[in-house]
Amino acid sequence: MAGREARIALVGATGTVGSQIAELIGERNFPYSDLKLFARDSSGRMVEAGERSLPVARLNSAQELSAFDIAFLAIPSYAAAEIIEAQPGPALIDLSAATFPPHDGVAMVAPGLTARDRIVQLGRGQTFAVPHPAAQVIATILQVLRSGGFAAASIMLSASAAGHSGVSELFQQSADLLNARLELDDEPQVSFNVFAPQSAGELTRAFAAQIRVLGADSSRLMLDIVRVPAFHGTGVALFLPANEEKGEWAERLRSAPGLIVVANEDAAGFVDAVGQGGAITRISLDDAGAAIWCAFDAARLAALTAMWVAETLSE
Repeated sequence: MAGREARIALVGATGTVGSQIAELIGERNFPYSDLKLFARDSSGRMVEAGERSLPVARLNSAQELSAFDIAFLAIPSYAAAEIIEAQPGPALIDLSAATFPPHDGVAMVAPGLTARDRIVQLGRGQTFAVPHPAAQVIATILQVLRSGGFAAASIMLSASAAGHSGVSELFQQSADLLNARLELDDEPQVSFNVFAPQSAGELTRAFAAQIRVLGADSSRLMLDIVRVPAFHGTGVALFLPANEEKGEWAERLRSAPGLIVVANEDAAGFVDAVGQGGAITRISLDDAGAAIWCAFDAARLAALTAMWVAETLSE
């Protein structure tokens, strides 16, 4: 790509994260000579990319991506795996890896945790995995606080973690319950309920592996994952015991990439975080240690990390 603008493909342009990437390409004036939007089942639709409205084409074969320099894969893992295995040629930025442990040969990267030089050196033909934003936020905090001791974190996932279908399910169940007509067969009640999803064990192992690959020590980190009845947003409650550097923690968080530190009295809820470019973060300190609360828009942060990779490759 040296000396010219990149040719960009976005696969999954109509999805929750894909539409965010298309929006960011326009917002950040990302330089490209060609931008092609793809979806597997939504051809014929139009998606906004900045001030442009672009058509979405059906992706019939991974080889259709061979003409591009960078391809975003904002699609389910099984579909992304087919493209990655085919090795069509461009640098692949895989957003489906967010709920899986890192794979051999795939570089899991994130701003503030990965050197830009490493991304440039790997370059074309490499697959770059975008971590789950919860793993990225926890890794950032553990790194900046230089914490290698015991820590515990509870990760709260909203309905949007399951995509459009999860949001629709929460809406429908909420309406049915309020109208006294909710009938459940084998599916869990997601409305007005907080519970551990069936995949909680797999997710905790995957997130711990991602945190470790991103450079933070997760050997003494306990993770718990729950589903909460919110439409959008993700939360992390992180607990750290006190050490001799506790007095510097608040200032270190303020300088950390991707964190928006607020005072205790300021709003830091899921609704406040939607559309933000970082995790709204609040720290409470006492003699026992710290309770750190983060609320963020997971789709937005994942899209921003993917854009950071693309911008680094295009420099």
